[in-house]
Amino acid sequence: MLKLRAIMIVSLLLITIAVGCSSSGETDQVSQALELVIPDNYAKFIDSSESFAVYYPSHWDSQYSSLEDTSDWIEQVSSSKTTGAVMSTDTSSTHYVLSAVDYSKDDFYTNLNVVMERIPNDMTPKEYAEATKELSRIALKSWRLHSEELISLGGLSGYVTEVSFAFSELEPGLDGRVTTVQMAVKNPESGIIWVVTCSSDSSSKSALETCKTVVNTSRLLN
Repeated sequence: MLKLRAIMIVSLLLITIAVGCSSSGETDQVSQALELVIPDNYAKFIDSSESFAVYYPSHWDSQYSSLEDTSDWIEQVSSSKTTGAVMSTDTSSTHYVLSAVDYSKDDFYTNLNVVMERIPNDMTPKEYAEATKELSRIALKSWRLHSEELISLGGLSGYVTEVSFAFSELEPGLDGRVTTVQMAVKNPESGIIWVVTCSSDSSSKSALETCKTVVNTSRLLN
């Protein structure tokens, strides 16, 4: 139960922000182009609107949800937005798409979460990541940024961050740290951003490499 609670808290802290700021333009140079490499033992997930795909180890337990009418959801959350708010923990504009968990280990359960969120059309993945970082710094005193980069993802720009924070921030008395790898990607001028977050025990290098592999398989299909 404790580990499940940790998974939920990690997800809420790192992938549920509602932003109301405007874009300042993205001028950063793309640092790398990711090659799509899919291990043989990975399962493929495509969302119900056939807009997004990601691969993850086939033995992970997964749960997913779908929206019967994506356009109605977008219109609904757009009308509920208030201008002037830079960020908040209001999750009304965030839809959880997929959760997959590796229950085969005895330590912290490595887990994948995918959400789609309604944001301003002109907001870039980097600006979204900056807002996420600001929220995380406030919520988690032990939060630490390890790396970040603007990437090319199937011809689209995405933004990847790797961060960590202490387990004790989730549950007092726990030792160690949680590492998360997160990618944000969207079509230019689209009001929907897709956010892929994989979390693992910082002491496990193999779990971190798995998370990086999973996140790098993310693709927008249209």
